[in-house]
Amino acid sequence: MILAPYLDLSTTEQCELIELSIFAELPKTLLGDPSYHLRQNHPEVKEIYDTIRGKIWKETELSLGIETTRSATLFGLHELIDSFASMLYIEKECLLGNQFFGAERHKTFYDKKRKQALANKDLSKFHPCSLSDSQSQYKKTSVTKFNWKDAITLLDQIFDEANRGRLENGISGYSSTFLGMVEKLKEHYRYKGWSYHFPESVGEHTFQVVFLCRLLATKLNLPEKLRVQLYHAAALHDLAEAYASDVIYPIKLREKEVEKIHRNIEKNIIQNICQRFRLSWPTDPHILAIVDIYDRFSSQIYFDRETRSGNTHFNVPNSSMEVVRDFYQKDYPEIFQELDNLWLEYVSSL
Repeated sequence: MILAPYLDLSTTEQCELIELSIFAELPKTLLGDPSYHLRQNHPEVKEIYDTIRGKIWKETELSLGIETTRSATLFGLHELIDSFASMLYIEKECLLGNQFFGAERHKTFYDKKRKQALANKDLSKFHPCSLSDSQSQYKKTSVTKFNWKDAITLLDQIFDEANRGRLENGISGYSSTFLGMVEKLKEHYRYKGWSYHFPESVGEHTFQVVFLCRLLATKLNLPEKLRVQLYHAAALHDLAEAYASDVIYPIKLREKEVEKIHRNIEKNIIQNICQRFRLSWPTDPHILAIVDIYDRFSSQIYFDRETRSGNTHFNVPNSSMEVVRDFYQKDYPEIFQELDNLWLEYVSSL
């Protein structure tokens, strides 16, 4: 998301890259993910895996009614970002003292790609579906050329900033950096004070909201400019919680001054991030309504999951959806029509 404007991608390319990244891991829920070592040392496994991945990719697109770009450049950029995320995981495990990852620390897939980029090599990569897609589909995905070194520069910059913050100011310094906040979303859990069967991190919740917004963007046929703003808002809507933490819900309702202070801190953090990385925070009330509604819808799904698992702690009224429905239904009936269809499909599949 932050690389797209930094590399001066067009609005169409930004939208395609974000939607590719939202979708790319979904086929793995059916296929799994053979290890890098296995694929490197057994070409026959890699060949079969790539073929099946392309097949499942198309089947998943068809089932969800969405399309993703086949651009080799954008797919290569996604792979670079994916390798960076894997490197961060290995780095974190090493800092925690996990010696199992010690040998991998400076020999990650990202390190390999980084060296290639700095040697002026093109990191574009054929999309899993590209070989069987029609030529006309492939021609639609031309991408403005950019310097791969620029992508490495930004990724290295945010990594070095986070590492320096940790070394100089400890966990508080790390938590105030962009990468520190993104990483810590995986460690902040929702519904503090509740007992649950399925702990859900703010990071997991954020992806669910982003994904739901992706589905709705297609259903409502939103233009690309608004899609980009929608994805930015959905991805960032809870990011500041990693810095300011979250207030337990009853206190948030009762102590308005506490809520006001936190809301102002979070607003300033998001504004600073958007300015720094040239991200577009929406002003369109329609887009903001979508994020708010699907934020609450995500909670409805979670309550239902806990209740169905036998957790009677969650067998209580959850007024979040009723509140947003009362507030938004009159102005945005099309959102709730799609949401109700999605909910019906969800409960029918259980």
